[in-house]
Amino acid sequence: AEAIDPESSEVPSYRGELLFAQNEFARAKEQFEKAMKLEPGSPTPYVNAALAELNTPPQPGQQMQMEQEACRLLEEAIKADPQFQAAYVELGQLKLGMATDLESARNVIKLYDQGLSYCRTKEEMKNLCSMRILTQAQVDAASMLKMQSIIPFSAVGLTKLPHYK
Repeated sequence: AEAIDPESSEVPSYRGELLFAQNEFARAKEQFEKAMKLEPGSPTPYVNAALAELNTPPQPGQQMQMEQEACRLLEEAIKADPQFQAAYVELGQLKLGMATDLESARNVIKLYDQGLSYCRTKEEMKNLCSMRILTQAQVDAASMLKMQSIIPFSAVGLTKLPHYK
């Protein structure tokens, strides 16, 4: 397939998905980066590269840098396609996990609101709305308890790539 259409992003994308499934996250990310270069307007390789980055075991002291790189990739996915709801979900979860204060958590709610304005289907709206409601509940609870920050419900990374359209 690559010989027939060397400009297609599909081959490195599929190769990256296979490597991701084999827990070869660094090699998977390389393939997703190739796909990004071949088709910069496609948001999926950016999201997949971010997930590969987050699942790569960090070297000592590298966790924050890896999270920031994943945020950058997810923001690029949104720039590539502002209607790509999965990028909002992943970016929101990541930023919420990184939030050190309530204002940062409130910014995640704003991100979800932005994504909600672009939802194409009821399923996308339901998914993103659920994330927004959970985040709002965390912020409200922390505010009522006079906490300065929140403890995220889940900071667990994905171990499988979701299938995005």
